[in-house]
Amino acid sequence: MKRLDSILLKVFLYGLPGAVTLAVLLYPYRLGIGAHAADYVKLLYNSAGFIFAFWMILAIYLSIRLMVSGRFRDKALAKLTFMRERDEREVALTGKATKTTFLTSLAILIFLFCLSCFQVSIYRVPPENAVGGKTGFVRLGLGFNLWEKSGQAKPEGTIQKKNILSYTGLPVSSSTVILALIIWQIISYNYSMRRLTKCPEGNLPQ
Repeated sequence: MKRLDSILLKVFLYGLPGAVTLAVLLYPYRLGIGAHAADYVKLLYNSAGFIFAFWMILAIYLSIRLMVSGRFRDKALAKLTFMRERDEREVALTGKATKTTFLTSLAILIFLFCLSCFQVSIYRVPPENAVGGKTGFVRLGLGFNLWEKSGQAKPEGTIQKKNILSYTGLPVSSSTVILALIIWQIISYNYSMRRLTKCPEGNLPQ
C-alpha cells in the first residue's frame, strides 16, 4: 500500500499540469463540439472526459488517504510544505512554526466566519411606505445555515426597495476560501520557519 500510494501521488502531481492544459485547450470547443467539430476533436474531447474522471477519482482517494494514514500524510504534506527536520533544532523550529501557522489560520477562520454570518443592508423605500417620515433604513442581521440555500422566490406584496448597500455574506465562493487557506498555510509556515532560522540559537522569538 505504501508503494502504491507513492506511485498514485506521483501520477496525480505529474498529471495535474497536463489535466489543466487539456482543459484549457478544449474549452473553446466546448460549445462547438457538435457537427462543426472535426472527428479528432470529438475523439480528444471524449477521451478527456475519461482522463478527468480518473484524475477526480484519484484526487478523492488521495484525500481520504491523507486523512486516515498518518505515515502517508507526514510524507506527502511534508514535501508539499517543504518541511525539513534534519536535527533537533529544526524539529523545535518546525513545532513553533506549526503552532504560529495554526493560531494565525484559526484567527483568519474566526474572522471569515464572522464575515459569513453578518448581514448589513442600507436601503430606501418609496415615500408612501415611509415610517415616521423616514425613507432610509439600516438593517443588521445574523445568518447561519448548515446547508447552502437555493434562491428563494420573492414574496408577493413585498415593498419595493432601492438598495444602497447590501452585504449578505462573503462575496467569494467556498472553493476560493478553501484554496486561499491552503496557500496561506504553506506560505505562513515557510515564512515562520525562515524567520525562526535567522534567530540565534536559544534566542527564539516569543
